[in-house]
Amino acid sequence: MRALLRDLPSFTVDQGIGRSRVFTRVELLAIAVISFMEQRYGIKRAAIGAVLERLLETLQAPREVDPLACLVIVTGEASVSYTRLNEVVAEGLVIPLVPIFDRLDTYLGVKTPQKQIEISFGPSALRKISTHSSRG
Repeated sequence: MRALLRDLPSFTVDQGIGRSRVFTRVELLAIAVISFMEQRYGIKRAAIGAVLERLLETLQAPREVDPLACLVIVTGEASVSYTRLNEVVAEGLVIPLVPIFDRLDTYLGVKTPQKQIEISFGPSALRKISTHSSRG
């Protein structure tokens, strides 16, 4: 994670004091997308760095929840667009966002995990969500 932050300077702008760092929702989503691009497709950080600002801008824009949401990324043109999975894409890397949204929602405790998962951008621990039932 430190190497990722060091190599992509957009994440070092608002660092916390010492080793603490609080990430925004958009930054976490961007880190998950970047990790996916690196691990699944072997895209180098230099190419990712070229589209990082556009990625952050695109993820920041308000949108309705869409189960077919995806990103189309063209690194040579530094282009990132938000589209639907069923639309025709002429060129670019298409990344479905629903699996990434689900992993982050589970990690952040918004969604109850069906099983323990790893969010694939570093060591993580899921806190157990306790449920209390009232029996009357």
